[in-house]
Amino acid sequence: MNPTIFWLILGVLFLIAEIFTPSFFIMWFGIGSFAAMLVAFLFENSVLYQAIVFIVVSLIFVLFTRKMAQKMSGKPSRLISQDEMIGKEGVVSETITADGGKGLVRINKDIWRARSLKDQEILAGAKIKVIELKGVTITVDTVETK
Repeated sequence: MNPTIFWLILGVLFLIAEIFTPSFFIMWFGIGSFAAMLVAFLFENSVLYQAIVFIVVSLIFVLFTRKMAQKMSGKPSRLISQDEMIGKEGVVSETITADGGKGLVRINKDIWRARSLKDQEILAGAKIKVIELKGVTITVDTVETK
């Protein structure tokens, strides 16, 4: 197989693979393949130079664009531990129903789905305290105002 065609096919495969991944990582190897393809086109019997160009160009792109790619991909969501949530206080933003149904509460700047500890209705605006965290639902109890 002609080396120019090989690098072209490899570059296209890397770019297609990039479509199916959430990060900008595989794309840089596609660009490295296209650079190696150019070397193969200009210098026919230079397999060593083609490989070196592929490695160097891919490595440069990976190293120098990683921060930009992370910004474009967005920050990974922060995991919240159960111990971090228990005891925090907040305010009910959507009434929690008495029948074990759920409402919404605001804790700091975050909105959480919540249910009442004692299966009682807690009206919007009431102060609450987190008792338990299960999955994405918190169990809350009212806080006595002094």
